[in-house]
Amino acid sequence: MPNTQATTHGRQVRRFPRTWLFQANPNMYEIETSLRVERDEMWNLRQHHKDIEVNDHVLIWIAGKQAGIYAVGTVTSPPIVTNDTVKGIGYWKDKREGHRAIARVWVRYNRVLIDRPLLRDFLLCDPDLWNLSILRNPRGTNFAVTEAEWKALKVWLGT
Repeated sequence: MPNTQATTHGRQVRRFPRTWLFQANPNMYEIETSLRVERDEMWNLRQHHKDIEVNDHVLIWIAGKQAGIYAVGTVTSPPIVTNDTVKGIGYWKDKREGHRAIARVWVRYNRVLIDRPLLRDFLLCDPDLWNLSILRNPRGTNFAVTEAEWKALKVWLGT
């Protein structure tokens, strides 16, 4: 079943939310601290900015030796080209990155998994998840997650 339906204006509108994986680099952004403190944050959209919509699911991936999913959230704003918030700029190690005007969305964290993340090593062992785009090619910030992958991830996440 396709994930879109036509409106009276001929524009395609999604029937249900998509799922995305947003990757953070802890060498550039104090992501673990921000996840412990913030409930909502702006996230950079370096890819897929025309596809990400309000109510889409977001999995927050932290890169590095203990790479994996550290939070689950929801997109709460449409993409807008802007600099990061004052709070957000405070988490950037190079503050110039936060001041750059790029496409961003607000994400509300529904579940933070800092103390029990879903690590890459476990995902690589799951036949339904070993082909996640971030596992095949981890370069980038925003990755699409298929419906089948989201279904499998929900089992791991206990939702």
